[in-house]
Amino acid sequence: MMPKSVPGAAEASRQGGFSLIEMMVVLLIIGIAASLATVSAFGDSSRRALQQEADRLAVLFATAQTQARATGQVILWHPAPHGYAFQRIPRRLLLPSRVAMGAGRVLDTEFPADSPLRPRQWPEGLDIVVSVQPDAVLRFDADWVHAPLQIDLRSGRQQVQILRRGDGSYEVRQ
Repeated sequence: MMPKSVPGAAEASRQGGFSLIEMMVVLLIIGIAASLATVSAFGDSSRRALQQEADRLAVLFATAQTQARATGQVILWHPAPHGYAFQRIPRRLLLPSRVAMGAGRVLDTEFPADSPLRPRQWPEGLDIVVSVQPDAVLRFDADWVHAPLQIDLRSGRQQVQILRRGDGSYEVRQ
């Protein structure tokens, strides 16, 4: 009787590993995946910095609103070419705060250096231009309902929006 061979034994002895082409394809796929991960992680730093600044401002706006409600003082946000500042209007005004603001500067001192609402500089390397729609001074007070608002931050070709909804919440959009 003839010895029987195990099925597939001849094929298994012929293939001992991967071919050079298969190894090159795998290395090419790994290289492409690594380059995509690098670009997404370390891509456009100015865009990422602008996004982080918009996120920070949205939190600071919510903080200013909370503090205005808690203290009863109106807080204003003033953007400038190199940064921004939050300032308070004194509580003891003879005129309503909106009328007093229109009459001239009646601002209290800026917030101290240890306050989250302290004056800040824009991140280095970013020349940020701010526009507020509708065109008005950003004002935080004890009111619970506010008109929707859009703040655009632009730096070069990059732009990010901060939207205030009627319920007082903020959303950052690219």
